Amino acid sequence: MVRLTDLLLASLLALASSVLADNIKLQQVDRKISLNSQFVRITETVKVKNVGDQVVSEVILCESLGGDAVLSSYKVVETSPKNVLAVSRATVAGAPAEAACHSVNLANPLPAGETVGLTVTAVLAKAQIPYPAELGQHETQLMLYNGNVYVLSPYSVSSQTTEVILPTSTVKSYTDEKPVSKSDNKIKYGKYDLIKPFTEKRLSVHFENNKPFKHILTYVKEIEVSHWGNIYVEEKYEIKNAGAKHTGSFSRLKYAHMNLKANSFRDLKAVLPRSAHSLYYVDLIGNISTSNVRKAPTSTIMDLELRYPLLGGWKVDFTIGYSVPLKGFLTSAKSGQRRLTMDLSSPLEDVYIEDMVVRVVLPEGATNIKANLPYDMEKSFDIKYTYLDTTGRPVLVLHKQNVAAPEHAAKFSVDYDFNTVHILREPLLLVSVFFGLFVAVIAYNRMEFTITRDDKWEAARSKEVLATYMEQIQALLEDEATILSGLARATIQLREASEVDAVQREKTTVEKRLKDLEEKVKPLLAAVESRSVRVGSQVRDVLEKTRLLQSRYFKQLSDRIDLLKKGIALGEISRKLAPAQDALTAAKRELEGTITTVFGAY
Repeated sequence: MVRLTDLLLASLLALASSVLADNIKLQQVDRKISLNSQFVRITETVKVKNVGDQVVSEVILCESLGGDAVLSSYKVVETSPKNVLAVSRATVAGAPAEAACHSVNLANPLPAGETVGLTVTAVLAKAQIPYPAELGQHETQLMLYNGNVYVLSPYSVSSQTTEVILPTSTVKSYTDEKPVSKSDNKIKYGKYDLIKPFTEKRLSVHFENNKPFKHILTYVKEIEVSHWGNIYVEEKYEIKNAGAKHTGSFSRLKYAHMNLKANSFRDLKAVLPRSAHSLYYVDLIGNISTSNVRKAPTSTIMDLELRYPLLGGWKVDFTIGYSVPLKGFLTSAKSGQRRLTMDLSSPLEDVYIEDMVVRVVLPEGATNIKANLPYDMEKSFDIKYTYLDTTGRPVLVLHKQNVAAPEHAAKFSVDYDFNTVHILREPLLLVSVFFGLFVAVIAYNRMEFTITRDDKWEAARSKEVLATYMEQIQALLEDEATILSGLARATIQLREASEVDAVQREKTTVEKRLKDLEEKVKPLLAAVESRSVRVGSQVRDVLEKTRLLQSRYFKQLSDRIDLLKKGIALGEISRKLAPAQDALTAAKRELEGTITTVFGAY
């Protein structure tokens, strides 16, 4: 039963293809095949005519893929007006195995007898084969391109031409299908008339191409959005020189001074956004300093130099990263919806990416995530946990293979909903953690973990509390000593009777401050006496001595003021006050010794 269904389906496809072939004819096809880089870029100008009696709304177009070639980009535009047409892969009965066919939906149905002009642009990767497959450092790279002399088409072609454009004029061999002509770096085939559907004739060109074949095996780009002001971008590369493999020895001397570089490359150029900052360029070893950054009017140019020249078959891994501000990349609406707009592909120029993954890490709390893409990509979602995350950050994962630059260089956007309240989640989490920590410490200090309370424990606890009071009293005594030192300086600096009023005001301030300190000491003294009468008596003795010392300071100031008012000279004043000053110094030393004796144990 399955076999019968397959046969019926194949018959229907053959019948549909036959009907299409009878209704459509390609009046003129002019094809250009550019082999100037590692890609094969094909441009076809096609004139399609409806030769049937019914309206046609779609056209089948095919490209020849020889060997390991892959179709990286395919685009069809109507010649007039310039409408980009929808294209989808199609299976056509009778097509050769290497044919990649597409169904093209016309912008407007094509009436019977009418024509429409189409421009087809195709980019093929891996279509140039190194031949020979290996070369030495001093040898020139030769490539072999295999295609079809005629345009592969399910329709008959009235007239066609093909022009092959090469990077140099050096050509070892090429298919000689008359009429054919070669001029400098161009080979022209045709014109050919009345070509039947799917006519095949191998087109082979063996030519010189020393352009670097930069194949990125894996490319992972991570875009992390922070609503605190920055967007962080990191790009990881595994890049290979896919040209002819290097054989034999390698000489850095010849490479640097004799320009024997063959098909190797060492320099890469990344075109980043104009506002990019905080750039870095690293690999597994660490930072790579052989790079240069310069600002252009609309971009930031990052010139990268690899650690070593990349010869044929060699590969290297590295990572570049940068940050951009939110402004210009993230927009928001009053409804809370945000739109992120960024570059989708790699910023490196003229590279082929075999496998590309773009990860968009959105803030925690983002919902209703939608991607607006310039071309089809596989989409999936993931979760990433970073600092202070609770539920994790949603990650939009985009995946595509066979990406060509610059054909796939385009911007994309991601729409998502985000409530501004979520931006406070991490600060509130930090505050809560520290608040909980402080509460735990306070609770710990107030809790008692002692199992039994004997006399020794009580004594130790009493001594600990007593030490706390003694430390507080000692701190107040130190404050008092500082105040009295200031009064002593004011006394010595008093040299004229006109300064007496100012010093008297300062004296009043000192008396008030000393009074405040005395009030603070009273409850502490009472607490000490309640714990130890002996220690309390010692503290009272210290306080009494401090009062006597205070009176000496004030007496010294008063005597100096009286002598100045009498008009006595400064030298005579110093001589008369010297005995009192000596007594004051001795009393001060005695007090300091007593404080050390009483408070030193605590």
